[in-house]
Formats: sequence, structure tokens, C-alpha cells
Amino acid sequence: MKFLILNGPNLNLMRWSEPGVPGELDYNAIMDYVQAGCEQLGIETDCCQTNHEGDLVDEIQAAAGRVDGIVLNPGAYAHYSVAILDALRLCGVPAVEVMLHAPDEREPFRKTDVVSFGCQGHFIGEGPQGYLHACIYLAQLLRTDGSSKAHIVM
Repeated sequence: MKFLILNGPNLNLMRWSEPGVPGELDYNAIMDYVQAGCEQLGIETDCCQTNHEGDLVDEIQAAAGRVDGIVLNPGAYAHYSVAILDALRLCGVPAVEVMLHAPDEREPFRKTDVVSFGCQGHFIGEGPQGYLHACIYLAQLLRTDGSSKAHIVM
């Protein structure tokens, strides 16, 4: 089983601090964590980050026949990219959305999530663990008929 872990704009600059844990994780450390966790589960991963909407669409379109599922953190594009939504709907590859923070805790304009309509599950506000939870859920979804949906908000 192989998943595309696809990250949108500015996520290459992200830093994550866990409460009570000294230091912070950067983008590469988070992707290393996800890849190591997936490897233990027998899931191969291909991680990609881009700041460009068209590149995200290209990656989603190219996923068909190359990977079994997509774990997507669309970044700010979640709130308005109909192009990414359409690519998800057309590519035929199941996708799960991840957001490190709950948008409800941020600015009001982040409450709309158009990309979510193209995803079979959503892991919101779990921090880096959300990526791994999304991979586990996606693997389970692929092993079933795909009829269930997850919406997890921490």
C-alpha cells in the first residue's frame, strides 16, 4: 500500500511545539515521523510539499495509478480552492484531509473548508499525529468497501 502525503503552501516553514515537550519539530521532522510510523504499518509513503495551487492539482491528478491514497494538508487552499476539490473528485484516489490546528480556533475566514468535500475523512487539530491517524484510517478504509467517513476534531 502506498500513500501520497501532500502538503500545501507555507507548511515547509511550519514549526510544531508539543505542550510540555522541549523543542519544536519542523516540516522535515514531522514528515520523518509520519514516514517512520507508516513504515511500521507496512505503508509506503511519498511526501511532497508545494506552495503552488497548480502543482497540488498536478500531484493529485498524477496520483491515479501511482498511489492507493492521498493524505492532504492543503494549508490555506482548504478555504477556497475549488481546483483542488475538483482534482480530488476526478482523480479516483481516496483522500483524507489533515489540518494541524483546528480552524475554529483561528480567524473567521478559515471556517470554510471547500476541499473537505472531496475527502473521505478529516483529521483536524491533532498536530503531527493527525497525519499518522489519517494514514491508519485511510488504510482501514481501503480494506473495507470505503463507505465510512471520519471527521475527527481534537
